[in-house]
Amino acid sequence: MTGAPGAAEQADQAGQAGGGGATAAHLGQVARGGAVGLAGSAFAAACGLASTVLVARGLAAGEAGIFFAATALFTTLAVVSALGTDSGLARFLLRLEAEGRTDDVRRAVRTAGLPVVVVALAVTAALLLLAEPLSSVLGLGEDGTRVIRAVAPALPCCVLADLMLAATRAVGQMHQTALVDRVLRAGVQVVAVAAAVAAEGGPAVLGLAWSAAYLLSLLLAAAALRSCLRSRPAGPAGARAETSAGAASLAAEFWSFTWPRGVAGLAQVVVQKADIILVAALLTPGHAALYTAATRFVAVGQLANQAVHQVLQARFTVLLIGEDGAALRRTFAITTGWAVLLVWPLYLVVGTGAPTYLSVFGADYVTTGALATVAVMAATMLLAVGSGPVDTLLLMAGRSGLSMVNGLLALAVDVVACLVLVPRMGIVGAAVAWALALAVRSGLGIWQVRRAVDLGRLRSAWGVPALAAGVAVACFGVPGLLVALLLGSSPLGVLLTAALGAVAYVAALAALGERLALDIAVAALRRTRTATTHPTRPHDPAATRPHQPPSKESDDPCLLET
Repeated sequence: MTGAPGAAEQADQAGQAGGGGATAAHLGQVARGGAVGLAGSAFAAACGLASTVLVARGLAAGEAGIFFAATALFTTLAVVSALGTDSGLARFLLRLEAEGRTDDVRRAVRTAGLPVVVVALAVTAALLLLAEPLSSVLGLGEDGTRVIRAVAPALPCCVLADLMLAATRAVGQMHQTALVDRVLRAGVQVVAVAAAVAAEGGPAVLGLAWSAAYLLSLLLAAAALRSCLRSRPAGPAGARAETSAGAASLAAEFWSFTWPRGVAGLAQVVVQKADIILVAALLTPGHAALYTAATRFVAVGQLANQAVHQVLQARFTVLLIGEDGAALRRTFAITTGWAVLLVWPLYLVVGTGAPTYLSVFGADYVTTGALATVAVMAATMLLAVGSGPVDTLLLMAGRSGLSMVNGLLALAVDVVACLVLVPRMGIVGAAVAWALALAVRSGLGIWQVRRAVDLGRLRSAWGVPALAAGVAVACFGVPGLLVALLLGSSPLGVLLTAALGAVAYVAALAALGERLALDIAVAALRRTRTATTHPTRPHDPAATRPHQPPSKESDDPCLLET
């Protein structure tokens, strides 16, 4: 549908400026929550990069590869054990509060937690029993067996801590995740790894030191969840009586949405981590170490992007409950622009200064294959961030089944491409396989979201991410490429490009702040008090209606469609 030219121009202005009080309020919430998450993510990213550098420099390439492959396996199995409950809690908790079903908030957390505990314990037992044959299949040898057994006991701690922090995020509280996981856990982890490297411990000692931090995060996450649930408002007595009889219905409703997300989450993390494991199995642990170092910057940018996406889960839920399509589309597009502003500079600087970046890990890591891998990864992540939080919106709109299909297709592409390309192209083949998988997932997600939520109506709002991308490329991409071509990549050239680019970037953002909706973010960050005690509970008449189980015949886009 297309409107009159005058209406289109007004929509353009609304989209560029943040559009209306409703959108501004939601964007303000994203800015405040995202700033907290971003601060924690920046610290965690620095710690993660430092840990990788310490291991790469402190161990031989083969031993480092064994450690990286084993911890990648740990991360993959942790996501498997979580069963997608982070997205399930994000979708349900605010809705239950909005419907006055406050007792069901706690019940939903228990509904999510019990199966997760059982699966995490089962996976841990399997790791302990099958560590030797698993290590043999992956080509990690006896050292790999010892590392797997060293990290396995921490798996339930990691999974439960993540679930508890996911519950706090689901009701819009971001500071617990930032403090417990991003700062304390990451900080303890890098200190423990540094101590193990200084003591000249082998891969198994490093694995034990690295995984011990999850016990601390479990204890702190439990305290954070308890405090969060106590602070939530109490519902009416009638609602309590009604929800007490509906425990089975709640569990069925919750898991009908969540199990596809569990499968999708597994596929997503396998795409992210399986490349390291496959490189170790198809080539050598030394190649796995090289690949890990060459791709470590991707995780740094993903943490910053994730800080925004985690806040958006609650925001999207509120907007979908209120059925405010215009505000939803503007919020999606503008926050995509903000993510581009946050993350693109990193990928552009690393991509144009790849030799300097790789030299941080040691001279042995600056190889032709590693340089090509950095280039492929940087270009892919620019496109991925620019596509926006499509999977987050897809999930919060109830399309967990579509998310699962996308993840499984991307996983299939990644594994098949790795098996075909890695033996022929080395670690560059793994990077190309990963890029193809991400392109499939992002492309399908964009198409599905545009159909499900109709993001295409407000074309004007997409001017924000386009403008953000142009500013980032002009300030960092073009200068970095020119310096690399004319002067060659050197630490001094990269630092000079980054410093001068940052000055130009700040000036450009100051000049274009209103068009990029940064004025809304700045105003929100300056605000010392929030508008309400629980801003995430919308004033929607539907929120006061008695809860009805979703039916397939309903046209409500907020209901579950798996």
